[in-house]
Parts: sequence; structure tokens; C-alpha cells
Amino acid sequence: MRLRPAMVVTAMLLLAVVLQTTLFSQTHLVVPDLVMLCVILLALTRIRPEVVLGVGFLAGIVVDLLGSRLLGLQAIVYVVVAYLALRTRERADVGRIVTALWVGMLSFAGAVILFIVGTLFGENVVFGGGVLRLLFLVPLANAILAVLFGPMLVRLIDRDTTVFRYA
Repeated sequence: MRLRPAMVVTAMLLLAVVLQTTLFSQTHLVVPDLVMLCVILLALTRIRPEVVLGVGFLAGIVVDLLGSRLLGLQAIVYVVVAYLALRTRERADVGRIVTALWVGMLSFAGAVILFIVGTLFGENVVFGGGVLRLLFLVPLANAILAVLFGPMLVRLIDRDTTVFRYA
């Protein structure tokens, strides 16, 4: 990855991690998973797939270190979601609505994986009361944010005005 896209991705993920671990951790309403959204949107760029998986892992480790979850739990989820996004990215660039549905489905898959793996490793996911928010509201919020900011982020990273011509 070249210097400019690396700086843009680093700044984007740093902002997402800071917002996720400070502002959105205090809010109990509709809370998007901004880091997962960034990892999913990185799959739409021209960045090499290995780098996208590595960025997903590092972002997950940083979120785990700053949060109160089991170390490596978010990293596993972000890597799996990044892999799914990379394998299905050709279906996402049809239009804004299709991209939003794609992001919502991948966020739902990430939430289900987080729910299952978190429950297996003793996280209080089932009885914590956040199951509805985790499984339905997070993917919905991510889909809405993907409609609003997805094409802009991909254009910013790739410097390509033909990406998402429908935007």
C-alpha cells in the first residue's frame, strides 16, 4: 500500500476506534460498529486482500485492548467479516442500496459470530440485554452509514472518480 492510502486508512480507523470506544460505548441507543464498517468498506477498495485482512486483525486487537472484552474476540470477528467481504465484494458495487444491504448482511454475520464466539468464551452476551441491539440495530446502523459515507470513503482511499459512478 502506498503512503497516501495508508495514511487515509490509518486516520479513518483511528477515528473509528476512538468514536467506537469513547462516544458510542456510552450511548445505549442505535450504535453502529464503525470499525467493522470501515473494514467492510476497505474490501471495496483496490487495497490488496492480505492488507485488508491484516488491517481488520489489527483494528480488532486495538478495539479489544481499549474495551473490556476478551482479547482477540473482536479481532476474530473483524478478520472473518473482512474475508467474507473480500469474497463477495463483486456483488456490492451495483448501487447504494445494494451496497447498504451488503454491509448490513455482513454486519449481521459479524454480530452473529460475535454472539456465538462471545458466548462460548464466557462473555455475558446472552444475559447482558444487548442481544437485540447487537443482532439487529448494529447492522441497521451500519447499513445506513454505508449509504451515506461508503462511496466517499472508497473514492477517498482509491482516488478514483469512476468508483461508484451512481453516487
